[in-house]
Amino acid sequence: MALSAHARETLSRLFPGAPSSLWETDPDFMELFTNFALDEVARQGDLDEPTRMMAILATLLGCQGIDEFKVMLPAALNLGVTPVEAKEIVYQAAAYLGIGRG
Repeated sequence: MALSAHARETLSRLFPGAPSSLWETDPDFMELFTNFALDEVARQGDLDEPTRMMAILATLLGCQGIDEFKVMLPAALNLGVTPVEAKEIVYQAAAYLGIGRG
């Protein structure tokens, strides 16, 4: 299996620099995951890229995936999420994830 054209194109826009080190340590997994996340999942529904990226950022905060949030934040900015929108996601998460745990 190879990367689909859509996954390859999206990957290059998300991460225009060096690819994740996981491509070196586990290329089979990364190929499978990238085709799933950046092609199959991304083509479902009608969300535009910035809206989808905001949902991803909020989800990562919700599951306490801070390391992955740090990886995806610059990628989200590359796909059109504004710094103000990213800040608002963190503000809303602080309130609603906090109350949800209370």
